[in-house]
Amino acid sequence: MTIRHLKIFISVVDYKTMSNAAKKLFISQPSVSQAIREIEEYYNIMLFERLSQRLYLTKDGENLLKYSRYIVSTFDNMEKEFKNKSNNVYIRIGGSLTFGTYILPNIMEQFEKKYKNIDSKIIVDNTKIIEEKLITNEIDIGIVEGEIQNTDIIKVPILKDKLVVVCGINHPLATNKTITLKQLCGKAMIAREDGSKERSQFQKFLNQNNINVDCKWNCTSVETIKNALKKGQGFSVLSIMAVKDEIERNELKAIEVTDVENLSRDLCLIYHKNKFLNEEINYFIDLCKNWPQQNVF
Repeated sequence: MTIRHLKIFISVVDYKTMSNAAKKLFISQPSVSQAIREIEEYYNIMLFERLSQRLYLTKDGENLLKYSRYIVSTFDNMEKEFKNKSNNVYIRIGGSLTFGTYILPNIMEQFEKKYKNIDSKIIVDNTKIIEEKLITNEIDIGIVEGEIQNTDIIKVPILKDKLVVVCGINHPLATNKTITLKQLCGKAMIAREDGSKERSQFQKFLNQNNINVDCKWNCTSVETIKNALKKGQGFSVLSIMAVKDEIERNELKAIEVTDVENLSRDLCLIYHKNKFLNEEINYFIDLCKNWPQQNVF
């Protein structure tokens, strides 16, 4: 059994078919099939159920996958650590949209003051994509605000992010300093995409109080939401970090909802439970954990 066998197995899982794995690995499909067969014969197990030309991991396959990812990830880290001793260190970071836009650039500025020759790779995307890249070892660590599904991922809350109801300065709601949830009933809402933490958390409050709103817009882009708000298209619920500048410039208005307590969410560090956390990753974690709350709100 070799690292090559495990890498081929992981590729088949990640790319869904043996032919796709072969293309990604630049080897022939028979070579992929042979490697999978050798693993199954070596351990006397079946890795995949083959149904209607599709592959489905068996229970043994799921268990081996966990070990394989850990072994290959550790081996790759060792290779990079010792083959590149005289070269730059590296770190691969994933940030969900809010953290990646409003906090991560500042943290990276501090990080790179210590590691001046660091080779940084940054990915900013939604929580689901960051989670997937963490599982497949495309990034070392992530910072997200959404829900994590994979039980092999460690999730550590590090910062509180306040959410606010916000609208354009000429919107009818803008005449109020405070409102109740009932005043939002029937109003047009410019919402984040399904699955976003802002939307799911506020929707929970609406459902609990039988409040129906008109989700007029669904957007993945916060900038699109802010532009629509400025044009009076509705109200939204966003991170205070995303709208602080517009509120200070009197382009948008934040309104307190008196019958909603603790409208906030946790920003969390996430990493695979089997990930080797080297010096650079641990320093990045420390920067995130010790980032002052006043820099968030």
